[in-house]
Amino acid sequence: MKKAAALYNFSRTELEMLRQLAGSSASISELAKRVGKSQPRATIAVERLQAKGLVTTKRTGMRKVVEFSKAKHAQLLRELMLAESHVPWESLLTESQILPLLRLEGAASSPPSRTTEWRALRKLMAHGIIVNGKEGRGINPRFGKLREFIRELINFTNSSLATRASNSAVIVWSSGSQFIIKVPAGTKIGDERFKPTATTALGAHGVPLISNVEYYFFSRLGEKLRLEDFILHTLLTDGISYVTYALILMAKARTDEQYLLATAEKLGLRSQVEGMLRFLNSHESQPNAVLPKWNEFAEKARDYGVEI
Repeated sequence: MKKAAALYNFSRTELEMLRQLAGSSASISELAKRVGKSQPRATIAVERLQAKGLVTTKRTGMRKVVEFSKAKHAQLLRELMLAESHVPWESLLTESQILPLLRLEGAASSPPSRTTEWRALRKLMAHGIIVNGKEGRGINPRFGKLREFIRELINFTNSSLATRASNSAVIVWSSGSQFIIKVPAGTKIGDERFKPTATTALGAHGVPLISNVEYYFFSRLGEKLRLEDFILHTLLTDGISYVTYALILMAKARTDEQYLLATAEKLGLRSQVEGMLRFLNSHESQPNAVLPKWNEFAEKARDYGVEI
């Protein structure tokens, strides 16, 4: 948990170094002098920035030179620091200060105390970075590059976590800090925050499939998934190929339709799920929904012990 959280958290020293590097590259010893830190502490900070994909290092003779990486989130932060050099980023993006920005872009995490989060929010609002608009609280359009940076930082973090789980992992869906990966069947994943989902989880509910891939859902909070989540994740991974199996599970098991529809709304699947529910009741095709022919579905359902 701490390693994953560290990908989002910045120390003041790290941000001071990044400000120094925004203008030009520098050696670790030069950075240490500029930010008033010992060379060993500066080296540790550089290593953390490398883990976040923000800087790269190269040897030039006896010197190790540090510069911003070419990664998208790194270049966005560099451009932001140059364009808004008067903003005290060293204090606005450190540790818990960055949490309100992450939350606005859908990165869920264990919350700090209400007082800590409110102080961070108030500070960001005082600098005009977070504002109240017609659609609620959000990042000031003037700081659009900051919003892009936060989004790309989340994407980079997701990719890093997926790679740690398995070098063969491919992210097939993501929203904020939640995402679904596809891995070869039989892949061992030790991180308990990755939960089997979609077609991989259907077998435990009486709808087993033979497949050479498996799907896992990641959430930083590690919450338990429900049967309705498996149905929706099946649609997210490949709604066209797997909709029949999602329908079979809906017909076979008792689902909480209120939860199913509410969650489908958040995922942009409301019309598809409504069509599936009507399909099971009417046995007829539905507009705005990808569905099999009823006779084909009924035949496949019988293979799984479901009499329609």
